[in-house]
This record gives sequence, structure tokens and C-alpha cells, in this order.
Amino acid sequence: MKGRRLSKCETYELTYLRTSVIFLIASAVIYFVDNIFLKDKSLIADPAHRAKMIWSGVICVLVFALQWARYKVFRSFLLDNILVYCLEKILFSSLVSAIAIYSDIGVWFYIGFLLPVCMTTYIKGKRYGNCLVFVSSIIHMSMLYGKLSALVREAGGFPSDIRRTIGMAASLYVISFICVYFFGELYKHRLEDEFQSTYTTEQFDERYKMLENERDDIVQKYVRLISSSDKLEESNKTLSKSIAEFYTLNQISQAIGSILDTRELLKRLNDIILGVVGGSYSTIILYDEESERLKVHTTNINDPDDLAVIKDNINSGILLDALMEGKYILENNVDYYQYLFACGRNINSLMCIPLTTSARKYGMILVEHTLSNAFDSENVRFLRIIAQQVGIVMENAELYVKMKEMARKDGLTGIYNRQYFQERLQFEFKEAQKNGWPLSLVIYDIDHFKKFNDMYGHLFGDKVLKSVAEVVASTLRKEDMIARYGGEEFTILLPRTSLDEAYEKVETLRKMISRHVIEDNLISVSVTASFGVSTFDECALTENDLVRTADDALYEAKAAGRNCVMTARRLYEPKH
Repeated sequence: MKGRRLSKCETYELTYLRTSVIFLIASAVIYFVDNIFLKDKSLIADPAHRAKMIWSGVICVLVFALQWARYKVFRSFLLDNILVYCLEKILFSSLVSAIAIYSDIGVWFYIGFLLPVCMTTYIKGKRYGNCLVFVSSIIHMSMLYGKLSALVREAGGFPSDIRRTIGMAASLYVISFICVYFFGELYKHRLEDEFQSTYTTEQFDERYKMLENERDDIVQKYVRLISSSDKLEESNKTLSKSIAEFYTLNQISQAIGSILDTRELLKRLNDIILGVVGGSYSTIILYDEESERLKVHTTNINDPDDLAVIKDNINSGILLDALMEGKYILENNVDYYQYLFACGRNINSLMCIPLTTSARKYGMILVEHTLSNAFDSENVRFLRIIAQQVGIVMENAELYVKMKEMARKDGLTGIYNRQYFQERLQFEFKEAQKNGWPLSLVIYDIDHFKKFNDMYGHLFGDKVLKSVAEVVASTLRKEDMIARYGGEEFTILLPRTSLDEAYEKVETLRKMISRHVIEDNLISVSVTASFGVSTFDECALTENDLVRTADDALYEAKAAGRNCVMTARRLYEPKH
């Protein structure tokens, strides 16, 4: 590994090895201090005790030699060879088990048993973590069985603390599997973060190489110009300017690769533009396709009056036309009647570059100066290169958000799926607990849905599911959520909604569904639905109880003849 930069996984592994060494050193110190200085003096004078200390010292030397071997194996091929990697972790867990079982060091030493379990799960995932716990537990149980058998033979019966020993062993295994679950979740988040970072960086590697090629072409061009003595000074200035531009583009590329949040990226970009171009003000303007309006996103304008002027007048026809046509604006003698957003702000020069890609128009970069004739075509050229890069990163960021949103949706109905519902329920429940507001949960399914599948076919059944979901979704508030729970069963989250309010809303939904007619060619039918409603904290105090009580209420609605709304039983009478 010498001579190259360590990867994140290699860094984590080295940290784990160092932690193991520190743990073993601290354990050895505690053990010897306890047995040499804190024990009874007569016990210390015992030859058998001294022999035990000598053997303990020898074992310590062997253990630290093993640690040195682990470090050497790691530097060679530990992370590349999964078999060697897992064997090394099993060996360390077995070593900890042997020391804890066959010495009197104390049960706290089992902390070392969890170190390889946590590390393996975080680096390789839950599957390898569970395998490690399983194998290490079998080895530990074998050692423990041998030790307990010897004690039984010596004592002529079962020792009094054998149940406590077995219970502590079982607790160790349970804690190990809990660690696997926890670090397995961290492993998934680590992979997602690394994927997102790699995905963004790769998009700009090719663009960065193109810039390097342009830099090489520019350098070669100016080298040829330098050979002409009468153009030497001009060539030097141009070359210096090109190198400065390349350095700036390199800074922007690094920022794009390291900043994943689009909002933070545009703020950083605005500062860089202002420093390079040398204008008085720099503003990032974004375009809203739904309203077809421009909006100021980021600017260095601090004066409240000037800021109000540009925000109120940014929807200028000349800017919108330039964005729609993908053309830049270069104006070194600003006419305030044409550029209303500059009126009264002492702006005499400006240039505006569209932020676009082949698929989308994102907005514009507006640079202004108080001096006349402040900008030229070279400034525009350089700003357009920056705009191209930023347009690509905004497109990629938007694509990532869309892909993430698609993963949350049910493929048939277009509403959220069960997995995202669980995440949203967990978040909304914590918010309700923290702020003390009610949270209502509704579970409903379509009555006699199997009849529609059997009578009209599964394609029509799919249309029924989709149509009912659309009816419900059209009536919900922005903060409400509907999700497909499974089959013909759906669930609705109603934040800040009491049980009585939820009942009234759901009763309205029930009537709308029963009146809704579903048509397909010659088929025209209507359906009904049964609803179960529960509310935190009127009917349930935990997240699981909220789901359970709503589900119980749904079964009561079915038992009552269907096409009705049933609420869960209250835990207390409401205050009037």
C-alpha cells in the first residue's frame, strides 16, 4: 500500500486494526495490574500464581505477534481475498473467546468479540456479518462447553453460576446480531453515498479531459505566436489569461465533483464568476416551467432596494426570449427602458448566458457592471463554458432526484409504495410525538375485489385499483400521503388530524368512491370500500399500535357489512 493513497475501506480497516491493538494493550495492562498489585500478597507469593503470570506474559507476546501478522496480511491482500478476510476476523473472535473463557480477565473482554463483527458488516455487508457471528458463536460455544464440562467434572456436579454463564453467552450472541443489523444499515448508506459521489464525478471526467485538450491546443497556439517577436507581448497576455481561465475551470470542476447539493453549488458558482469576470454583481436566475417565469435564485446584491428592483422586474421579455432561443446577451451600454431590472441601479454593462442542456432550460447567469464597455466576447465565451458545465450537473442532479422518486412509487397506481410509506410513517410519528399534534392513519381496501378480477379479468381489476387511487389522491392535502399497502389494500397518512376530523374526511372519501363510475369499453361499474381509522395519541401510543389498531378497525368495518368507516377504540375520552 506504500506509495499510493488508501481507499476509504482500507482506511477503515487500518483504524479497526489499531483499535484492536489498543484494546489488547489496555486489556493486558488491566489484567497484570490486577493480578500483580491488587491481589492478596500471599497469593502473589504463590509459585503457581507466578507461573500463571509467566504463561500470561508468553500468551501476550504471542497475541501481539498475531496482531503483527494480521497487519502484514492486511497490507498484502486482506481486502481483495474475501476468504482470508473472513478467516482473519474469525481468528480474532476465537482468540477473544479463548482469552475470556480460559482466563479470569472478566466478561468485559467480550467487547473485543464485537470489533470484527462490526467491521466486517460495515465493509462487506450483512451477509458476511451474519456468517461471521454464526461461525464465531459456534466456536465460542464449543470452547464454553469444554470449560463447563471441566468444571462439572472438578466440582462433581453443576456449578451454581452455570445458568449465569450460559445467559451471558446468549446475550453476547444477541448483541452481535444487533450490531450486524445496525452496521448493515450503515453499510447500505455508505454504498449509496459512494455511488452518488462516483456517479457525479464520472459525468465530469470526460468534460475535464476536453478542457485539458483545449488547454494543450491553446498553449501550442500561443507558443507559435511567441516565436514572432512583434507579437510577443500580446501572446504573453493571452497565454496568461488562458492559464487563469483553465485554473478557474479546474476550480469549478472540483466544486462540481465535491458539492452534490444543487443549491450550494450555485452559490459557490456565483462567487467564482464574480471573482473571475470582474463584474459588480452576479446573479443566478432559475426558470420555472410550470409558471413560465424567471426567479432570482442566488445573487450578491445586498442593497434591499436594488434587490427588490431586480426581483420585481426579472421576468423581462428580452431575458425570456434569450433563454427560449438559447442565445446570450452582451450589452455594454444598457438601456433602462429595455432592461427594467437595471433601472435605477447604475448598471451600464451586462451579459446574460442561458443555463440549458439539450433536454431542459434551467435558467440564466446574469453578470452586471457599473462601468460602460466592461465586457467583451472573450468574457462571453468563458462564461458559456461555465454554463455548459453547470447545465450538465443540474440535469444529472434532477435525474437522480427523479430516479429516487420513481423508486418510491407503485408501478401500477402511481402512488407511493409500502416501503416509502414505512419511512414516511416513522418520520411523521416522530414529528407528532415531538410537537404534540395528532397523526391519523387510514387503512382501506376495495370490497369484493376478487369478484371484479374473476368477472372482468385482471386488466380491468388493475384499472379499478388505479381509478380508486386517483379519486382518493385528488382529495388529499399537500402534507397528506396515500400509498399502496398490498393487493387491493391502501393506506393514508393524515398529519395534524384528529380522530373526529379523520372520520369526517374518510366518510366523504367513502361516498366519493361509491359514486365513482369506472368504464372500460362496454363495462361500466362502481365499487365500494371499507375503512379503518386510528389516531395517535387518541387510540395508539406507538407506531406499531397505530398500524395495528387501524387494521383492526378495518376488519370491524368488513364484519359490519363493508362500505363503511370504523374507528379504533379511544384510549381516553376527548376533552370538550
